[in-house]
Amino acid sequence: MSRILFQLTAVASMVFVITILATVALLLSDPVAPVNVWFNKHGTTVLIVEVVVIVVVGLAAMTADRHETLRAKSASSEPKEPPSPTN
Repeated sequence: MSRILFQLTAVASMVFVITILATVALLLSDPVAPVNVWFNKHGTTVLIVEVVVIVVVGLAAMTADRHETLRAKSASSEPKEPPSPTN
């Protein structure tokens, strides 16, 4: 499960980077272009949502990984049945 969450975190981070690069490109483009007008209205919200998604999915991935690690550690360190006395 943690592997899927880490992959989702990577995808969300890539979307964030693409959004930042698009923001820079829009700064250099026509200020009255429809995409520029839309991004001026909603760009902050989009970036905030992307950051929140990265944080939430990243924390979920780390939590799931920790639970998997502890589960594997406890399974490997469970005491085995003691040898029966042969007296």
